[in-house]
Formats: sequence, structure tokens, C-alpha cells
Amino acid sequence: MVCLHSFYILGNIFHSAEPQQAEPVASCSSNCASGEQQLNGRQRRARNHKCQQCDKNFDSPFRLKQHQVVHTGIRAYQCPTCTESFGLKRNLKRHQMVHNNIRTYQCPTCPKAFSRADVLKEHQLLHTGSKAHKCSICSKAFALKSNLVQHQSVHSDSQPYECFICKRTFKLKCALGKHLRKVHPQ
Repeated sequence: MVCLHSFYILGNIFHSAEPQQAEPVASCSSNCASGEQQLNGRQRRARNHKCQQCDKNFDSPFRLKQHQVVHTGIRAYQCPTCTESFGLKRNLKRHQMVHNNIRTYQCPTCPKAFSRADVLKEHQLLHTGSKAHKCSICSKAFALKSNLVQHQSVHSDSQPYECFICKRTFKLKCALGKHLRKVHPQ
């Protein structure tokens, strides 16, 4: 029988009976498959909860509700070190890792190191030469989906990011951030 548990973080592939003493998933009381099978199978819960504003899918109503904060524009969690702000507290905590300058995830191909494993994994796609994300308008291809999404704004006149201070609009979120840092430093 195969376990139906899902794991968002690789470290969660172990259940802990006591603090500091982890057991592999294989000994889980739910008749889990081995940790190796679980990891290779990439089993995840179905993402049946769809955001009506951006079509992203989530595995629970709670995750969907958390996500919907991004559409409100409310960024209540301010970084005490820089001008960045976030809609979710967990995103602020993740961002703050940038400031502690501890980079424990070393790229095996180049000298770059990262503070988060997911950023290293994304970076490693650049070394493969694979460009799986293709623009449907001009056929330009990108290794990272985020770069494709950013690129697609060149094909549109839309400028959805507005400065709350001077009302200037921008195609890219990063351009608005740069504007706020240079023109309206606080």
C-alpha cells in the first residue's frame, strides 16, 4: 500500500517521534512507502482550489485564502532592514534570509551559493541549457518560468503596477520596486 501523505519541504519527508529523533517515512503508522519511493514518486495532494483572479491552483481552501492576499495589494509585513514589504509573514521571514548573508546551498557547477535550496534548484536550470518555457507570441525561450512571465509584458501595453505615492505605472513589479527605492526612499 502506498502512502498518500504529501510533503512541501524535503525535510518533512521524515516523521519525528520525539524531538531530535526522526524516523524515515517507511516506519510511519500509515503504511507509507519507503522514503525513496515517496521522494521519487513526487506524490502531492490534488490542487482542486482555484484562484478566480489568476487561475493558480492550491491543495486546500486555507492555501487559496492565504494566496489571495497578493491580489489585495496589502503588504502589511515590512522588512526592518530594507524597504521590501510582504503580504504574508512567511514571505517576510524567507526574505530576511537574504540579509543574514548565510549561503549554505552551493552550486556544484559554479561558485555561486544561495541561502535557500529552492533558489539553488532554480539557478541550476541555467546550467543545463534547457529552455522549456517558450513565449507563445515570439517563440523566445527561457530556462525559468518567471523570466518568461516577465518577458511577456513586452508584448502588452498593460502597466498594472502603480506607485501608491506618485501614481506612475509600470509593466514590471521589479520596475516599480526600483522606482520606489530611487524616487521615494523612506
